[in-house]
Amino acid sequence: MESAAADIIKFSIGTFLVIGGWAAAHYFTNRRDRIAKRRDISLDHLIKAYRVLAEEISHRENVENRQLESIITDIQLFGSEEQIMLAHQLAKDAAQNRHFELDPLINSLRKDLRKKLGLSDIKGNVIWLRFQNSSINTQKK
Repeated sequence: MESAAADIIKFSIGTFLVIGGWAAAHYFTNRRDRIAKRRDISLDHLIKAYRVLAEEISHRENVENRQLESIITDIQLFGSEEQIMLAHQLAKDAAQNRHFELDPLINSLRKDLRKKLGLSDIKGNVIWLRFQNSSINTQKK
């Protein structure tokens, strides 16, 4: 009789451990997936912001205001504290029709994105290659 009771206790403990392990694994898997999804969404928006700032807005010849507004909004949602401060300054300068500098924001985005992607840090400003009138023109920003 004691052996049957001991077997039931062993079985019950084993069952509770399996169920507890399954619940913990499920919780941590869901948590990891949510963090990864959040990181992916953030990366997608910051990469888009970087590309638009670097490729389209940095030359300001035919800048669409909506593009810059959208980029500033995305950076305020997904950017780091430094990037948000730089975006605020850029928005204030642009709103007052003053010259605004994109390099600090572009460099901050590049640094943060490279870190999140596991790439080494790069110093200095981006150098652009632009083709104008069938000739090559490099611009240092």
